[in-house]
Amino acid sequence: MPRALVALGANLGDRAGTLGRAVDLLRANAQVSDCVHSRWHETPPIGGAPGQGPFLNGAVRLDTTLTPKALQALLHQTEATLGRERTERWAARALDLDLLLYEDLQLNTPTLTVPHPRMAFRRFVLEPAAEVAPDMIHPAIGWSISKLLDHLRSALPYVALLGTPGSGKTALAESLARWFGGRFVSDPSGNFAQPSPPNPPSHALWRQIQFLDARSRVLDRRNWLDPAVLAVSDFYFDQALSYAEIELDAREFVAFRDAWQIAHQQVVLPKLLVVLDEPAVNSPSAEQDRLRAALVRLAARTRLGPVLYVGGVDHQAQFDEISAAMQAMQPAD
Repeated sequence: MPRALVALGANLGDRAGTLGRAVDLLRANAQVSDCVHSRWHETPPIGGAPGQGPFLNGAVRLDTTLTPKALQALLHQTEATLGRERTERWAARALDLDLLLYEDLQLNTPTLTVPHPRMAFRRFVLEPAAEVAPDMIHPAIGWSISKLLDHLRSALPYVALLGTPGSGKTALAESLARWFGGRFVSDPSGNFAQPSPPNPPSHALWRQIQFLDARSRVLDRRNWLDPAVLAVSDFYFDQALSYAEIELDAREFVAFRDAWQIAHQQVVLPKLLVVLDEPAVNSPSAEQDRLRAALVRLAARTRLGPVLYVGGVDHQAQFDEISAAMQAMQPAD
């Protein structure tokens, strides 16, 4: 029987009573069995209008013969029964039920996305989920719930932004670093003076190697500045693979990948990777589209940690989405 994981939250009314009744309603469904819930965790609200009260959050692990779509319908029905009124995003709510995982399913439709697209970096989701389903695997990332939680607890506070030239990643990274009182880490390749390449490497391979070396020095964990201070960069170390794949021939790319693998062992990896998943504002060329597709594929590799995909071109909306994610990574206290 398929196993599913559901997140619960409430910050209006009798929060504990509402969460308890939601669990009872799920258990009462004939197509649900082995329904186990976590403790309730109190956390501050993330995003939304100021003045909201704190949430109680929890998680439920259950077995079900319902399809994912039917299970989502049951969750929505339960919300409505217990007083949920859907208004604006991040508003206060009597009850919120989100389908996080359904076995190893990966689904993305206009009405349902599984795994939940923001669960991997939300401590208020992962902490209760780890109580009831520590070994369930996030199929898009390849990590267990407990490993995702350990990552948020132990990884250095570093957020990397990934996007094509013209996507606004530098302005966003600077704004986020300033807002959170952290430091901005600029891509050193933008101001890199390139010496003439030696023979036999091609100019393209030499340039990519030099960019790789410059970024390696900036992100070297052995020289990382205060590890307690948030860092936000306008580049992602592994983006070099996408650029090299497009610019180099097959033989050169193998040589570059070997250099990347060595450098990769010494760099700080992000706690959260943010992908600006939209073309540049100014009508992108075919090459720009190709690069964007390559960067999205790069971010989709498994076993690399949480990824947030941010669409649109509105700087404030992107800032709000990313800052909410960064807040959600923090401990409740």
